[in-house]
Amino acid sequence: MKITLIIISCYLLGSIPFGYIVGKLFKKIDIREFGSGNIGATNALRILGPPLASFVVLGDIGKGIFSIYLVQYFNIDNLLILTIAGLAVICGHDWSIFLGFKGGKGIATTFGVVFALNPTISILALIIWGVVVITTRYVSLASIFAVISIFIFTILFKQPYEYIIFSAIILILGIFKHKENIKRLKSKKERKIGEKIEID
Repeated sequence: MKITLIIISCYLLGSIPFGYIVGKLFKKIDIREFGSGNIGATNALRILGPPLASFVVLGDIGKGIFSIYLVQYFNIDNLLILTIAGLAVICGHDWSIFLGFKGGKGIATTFGVVFALNPTISILALIIWGVVVITTRYVSLASIFAVISIFIFTILFKQPYEYIIFSAIILILGIFKHKENIKRLKSKKERKIGEKIEID
């Protein structure tokens, strides 16, 4: 029963839509009505600007980290439970109960979960993300490369099978959530980082 409540709590934690909340609090807008319609950090950067987007990034990463620490707080050392909790918080962000089961793409939250599970892999993935962003200016492409790298590093570093399965699932989720971005990348219609969208 305790484990079930923890997993549900992680999902609810992930469901907290920081992009939506920050937009409403500081700009009095629904961020979903502008840009890509996404509540994540990339759209927040375009719509709200860097200072406010930083709050969104920290919130989304933080809930990923906190979900793992929550499980550990209750002295649950089972790796399977840890990874299920991580998936729950990511799914909460992607399909928020507070937004009609819609949400973001989960990359920042995924980074937070992976950081809590294995800081080294998360930092390496972040470096790859950064290199791809700098060279292409496509956040979506960088995010796809990042989740691919997490899966590869998890195997190369001979992580427990629970982590490998987890990284495979977040890879599938990451690509699924970016399917529209992939289409736009192929048609060369994807927006690059730095393109600000004006709002009334």
